[in-house]
Amino acid sequence: MYYLGFIGFVTTTIGLSIGGLIALFLNRFQQSIATTYALCAGMIIGLVYFEIVPESIKLGGWILFITGFLTGIFLFFIIHKASHRIFRDTDKQNENLYIRTGLFLMFSISLHNFPLGIAFGSSQNMGLSNSVLQTIILHNIPEGIAMFTPLFLAKVKFHASVLFAIIVSLPVGMGAILGSNIGLDHPLLWSLIISSAIGMMIIVTIKEIYFEALNQSSVVYSLLMTGIGTLIIWVYLNLI
Repeated sequence: MYYLGFIGFVTTTIGLSIGGLIALFLNRFQQSIATTYALCAGMIIGLVYFEIVPESIKLGGWILFITGFLTGIFLFFIIHKASHRIFRDTDKQNENLYIRTGLFLMFSISLHNFPLGIAFGSSQNMGLSNSVLQTIILHNIPEGIAMFTPLFLAKVKFHASVLFAIIVSLPVGMGAILGSNIGLDHPLLWSLIISSAIGMMIIVTIKEIYFEALNQSSVVYSLLMTGIGTLIIWVYLNLI
């Protein structure tokens, strides 16, 4: 039981860390913040649209999806308002924006990872397969890129970011332990959690990431880079 949680935790951390390494590479060799953010926005939109939304609708249907989606947006504005009380230093306005964006993405990815762990734990009662573990790793690479990009722009050190990856991976481990005991007997609940994560990820992407890209470049260029980011995710998901 507990070994499933450990394996789910480790594989998720590996996937997120690989995404973090890619984000670190892109931030070192990418001169334009607008390009980085627009690509990141496109990748998040692609990940949500092509993979996470169908997963949520399959579990709970459209009505529950819309309910969870709106709940996620509502949670975003509550947390966003509270975050302004924490990040008040106007001399570091850009860094504060990047850190806040990274934390929002961490929270929403954690929400999504918990039911992912449930599914992993409940489906592995008969043993583990390499294909399942590879899927978990590959699934978290684009999420790692999205989460780490704003953190690196805020000049957060990579070793500190690894700690963030560990924190985000914990829900998978806990979910795997829970899933090995209760299984997928509550699909509506998992659908609501995933839909809430989707709502938060989308509003973070638009308000904190895409708008920042627009501030740094033209609408046409931002749309083009966002489209390329979405295309990258589509190709990636169809190759794994």
